[in-house]
Amino acid sequence: MRRICAFLFLMLLTSSAFAQNFPRAEVFGGYSLLHIDTQGVTGSTLDALCNNAFGTGTCPPGSFQVHTNFNGWNGAVQANLNRWVGITGDFSGHYGTPVTISSQAQAILMQNGITGLPPKATSYSYLFGPVTSSRRDRLTVFAHALFGANDLSATVKSASVKGFAIPGLTASDTAFAAAFGGGADSKIAKNLAFRIQADYLLTTHNFSGGVQGVAAHQNNVRASVGIVYSFGAGNARAEPSQSPRATAVGMKIPSLGITVTLGANSGAEITDEAPNGIAALAGVHVGDVINAVDGKRVSTPMELAAELTKRPDGDKVKIGFLIRGQWQTDKVLLLGNH
Repeated sequence: MRRICAFLFLMLLTSSAFAQNFPRAEVFGGYSLLHIDTQGVTGSTLDALCNNAFGTGTCPPGSFQVHTNFNGWNGAVQANLNRWVGITGDFSGHYGTPVTISSQAQAILMQNGITGLPPKATSYSYLFGPVTSSRRDRLTVFAHALFGANDLSATVKSASVKGFAIPGLTASDTAFAAAFGGGADSKIAKNLAFRIQADYLLTTHNFSGGVQGVAAHQNNVRASVGIVYSFGAGNARAEPSQSPRATAVGMKIPSLGITVTLGANSGAEITDEAPNGIAALAGVHVGDVINAVDGKRVSTPMELAAELTKRPDGDKVKIGFLIRGQWQTDKVLLLGNH
């Protein structure tokens, strides 16, 4: 865990010097499945416990069933410090019935004055921590280390033991929790992406009661899918001039929202682009090579810049380009400064 935290801290210190486009904030929401750690408790062990309490043969196999999967939701809010590092708040709720009881076992419990079982259970997690992201054209892969709390509760709406009524009984416990995992976001629209995420969720509820062999922590697994909305695209370095210019990584073409350089193919190879720029929204991406403007051949970044400088904002131009330097195609774009 210390190595993970040290790596994330190093990323935070070193990456701030780079100028890259990135969303300032992201909001996630979706379905989540929690696989709970029952510490080895199964339907068979509960059957045996019942037989020990009420006599051998009282509870035949199958009287009790343990359910380890809880359904629920997962939401997160993420603030990005730069293209690679951010801080996230992650919240989730899961609901289920951990144990179900057969009708025969229910009858036996009723004969012994016990009613109202089984209880319903809920699990809520509140987690915060750093996240690192690797952002590509339409795919973002991320990893996070989150820390916080988990609240686990079991509720019986009404129960009775030997005729003594117990209305609305709830038992709950709040304990330290941590999640380590990550996932991937696949862009499906301008500000929308589909996310799939998986985490190892550690909770530290102590249900051992001093019983040997029962751990005071739980190793759970959480999987989530849903939609991410991103907004507030930022750039770590301002771009005051609107004219094309050379930089250390290529030439800026503000009217298309791209940076180009002279690559292996004749034309202007895109090395960087604004996520919401003219080129990106039109489907022209990093690795593509622009080699024509309105049918006129351009062989270098300078020739591309010269052709586009003549055009006013809002002008329509047909751009010819090689997709990933391989397949020739063209698109009509509406120029604008970025």
